[in-house]
Amino acid sequence: MSAFATTPIFTATQAIVFGLLLTLGVALQLLFSPRRRAVMGHAMFALASAVQAAPALAGVTLVRGAYRLGYLEDGRGFLEANLRSLLWMSGAIMLGQLIVRFVPPFSWLARDLRQAGRAVWSARFGRWMGRAR
Repeated sequence: MSAFATTPIFTATQAIVFGLLLTLGVALQLLFSPRRRAVMGHAMFALASAVQAAPALAGVTLVRGAYRLGYLEDGRGFLEANLRSLLWMSGAIMLGQLIVRFVPPFSWLARDLRQAGRAVWSARFGRWMGRAR
């Protein structure tokens, strides 16, 4: 057995926490970003926010938790299991971010979200500099 190879153990609690955190994150984005929501529309903004937040939340709740439990089941110590699971979490987040940024259906949503943010900030700077429209 390799030093990092273990069988991840996924639990229902991890999936529930992932779903709750993703729902909370999207709800907060919808609540506190009215201008971006107006530019993109409610459904597209919610979907783009969910796609953007999912890799980090999945890495922290699902991947790290599953590998930490796997290492604990293999008889590793608490600290060692947590440190080893950090590697899997980091890799999952980086891979998820790459997918969101460069794989087409997700990259289109991320691009639209960036463009909506740019439009909001461009209008905001225009108002601040006295060039309001």
